[in-house]
Parts: sequence; C-alpha cells; structure tokens
Amino acid sequence: MSRGRWPKAELWRVSVGGEEWVVKDFRPRGFFTRHLIGALLARREARALRRLAGVPGVPAGAFLVDRFALAYRFVPGVPLATIPGREQQKELFEALEETMRQVHARGIAHLDIRNCRNVIVSEGNRPVLLDFESHLATGGVLSGLRGALERFDLGGVYKHWRRAKPATLGPEREALLEDMNRWRKAWVFRGMWFYPRELGKLRRRIAMRLGGANRNEDRK
Repeated sequence: MSRGRWPKAELWRVSVGGEEWVVKDFRPRGFFTRHLIGALLARREARALRRLAGVPGVPAGAFLVDRFALAYRFVPGVPLATIPGREQQKELFEALEETMRQVHARGIAHLDIRNCRNVIVSEGNRPVLLDFESHLATGGVLSGLRGALERFDLGGVYKHWRRAKPATLGPEREALLEDMNRWRKAWVFRGMWFYPRELGKLRRRIAMRLGGANRNEDRK
C-alpha cells in the first residue's frame, strides 16, 4: 500500500483466511530507526487501537505481529484528501466529530487529524480515523491538558469541515477553530514535525534550483 519514507513504516494489505488486514511494518527501516523509533511506535499505536476497540470509525482487531509490526483490520475506503470538497457532505463531518468525541471519551487524543490523509471515507459515507502514532493518553500527568488536547483534535475536524462546507460549520465550531489556529502556532510539540518538514522542503527547493542552474550551464 505504501513503501513509507523515513521514519515511516511500510504498509501492506494482507489476506488471511479470507479476511483483509493492514500490516504496518517498521522492519525495512534502518537498524537505529527500527529499534529506537519503529518498535516504540508500533507498540504505542497497537495499545491505542486496543483501547479504542469498539469505537465506530476506528480500525478494529489491532495486535502486534512482532516487535516491529502491528496489524489491524482493513477498512475499504478512499482518503478524505482525494474527495472534492463539493462531494463532502455535512453528515460526514458530523460523524467524524462524533467519532473524535468517542475517542476522547476513552482517554485518547489523536493529535494528527489536521492531516486529511489520516481520515478515509468508507462505505455509507462513514469516516475512519487512521494513524495513532502521534496520540497521547490524556490521563495521569496530562490530565490538566486534556481539554486543550481534545479541542486541538476538534479544531482539526472543523478545519476540514470549513474547507468543504463553511456555511454549515456554525459559530461555536468556527470560534473553536480560530482559537485552535492561534494556539497551535505556539504548541509545544510543533517543532517535532513542523521544522523538520520545512527543512525538507527547503532542501528540495535548493536542489531543484541547483539542478536548473547546472542544466543552464551545460547549455552554454
């Protein structure tokens, strides 16, 4: 399904006894990535999915295949990112909002819902949440941040909702989204993904410009 780029896992669709599974495998990554990152992410995502068992819109049947891979039941569907906004209905986002609230009720904050590739739309126009690698459990030492983390997740839902059907969002959801947009700029975990991503973009732009300059020089 996906070869994955560092430090992401490879994704495989596997049929066993007539049942379809997704296997998320970090074994093909380098030694240090596999042992220091992959094993940790596989274990914590499996733990989150088991905790969310029975929540509609969350993949079922999660288990660890081995130290570096987890599996969960395959859900047929298409990424939200590939569906034109005009075809995304209000009911889809209402269902996504309800799924997120049920995830929160189990003490889990997803924290990567703003990436619309982490939402697929299955049969019956039902949303399914994927990729719980970035999740946090909202109990214990993080209990004081639970409300803020849950609002951050809902802000991600409303981001997609406003992009597709802004007239149906309503003033309360709109206000929460604007509040979260301001808050996330100073979010303590932002640097874990934002700055490496921006650095990667800068490297690619420089490489493209250097490549163009070299081609121009060759023509001369």
